[in-house]
Amino acid sequence: MKVIKGMLFSTLLALASVSGTAFAEDTGAYAGLNLGIGKPDINTPNGEDKQSSAVGGIVLGYKFNPYLAVEGQYTGIGKVTDNVSGSAKGDAASLAVLGILPLNENFSLYGKLGVAATKTTVSSSLSPMNDATRTGVTYGLGAEYNLNKSIGLRVGWDHYNASIEDAANHEKNVNANVATIGAVYHF
Repeated sequence: MKVIKGMLFSTLLALASVSGTAFAEDTGAYAGLNLGIGKPDINTPNGEDKQSSAVGGIVLGYKFNPYLAVEGQYTGIGKVTDNVSGSAKGDAASLAVLGILPLNENFSLYGKLGVAATKTTVSSSLSPMNDATRTGVTYGLGAEYNLNKSIGLRVGWDHYNASIEDAANHEKNVNANVATIGAVYHF
């Protein structure tokens, strides 16, 4: 895991050092919507009856040059349901740097590294779990295909750190993986 984080960080630093003056036309703000599947790694007292769920999110970003962007995102990270004790649902707000590798005029790959604040909400008073928040590292990979200069289609995978509290208020750290498809509009 440390190797992957180190490689992502090194790639982002290398891409950030590339001058953006020659690519001034490939800069600016963008916004988008994502839909996907979130899978949090939460074990409920009676075992999971359902461990992944449909999630949605919004993205706001700014592209400095063809190789570097910064992006804020709010997204669901999934829901775990235990039919006896209720459910736990997570959401995340993140800020990340994107290193972008353009493969041609229309297609690019990206890696992202940033920080996310997650909130896990428990829906039943019978559950021995409690709501919790956590701030931690987030990272992801994805691809974008530009239909034209304004509209791009994305597919991505993001990893989030979250937590949940047990009945004795002991925090347990958990992970969540989110796979999405979406669209972005470049202003």
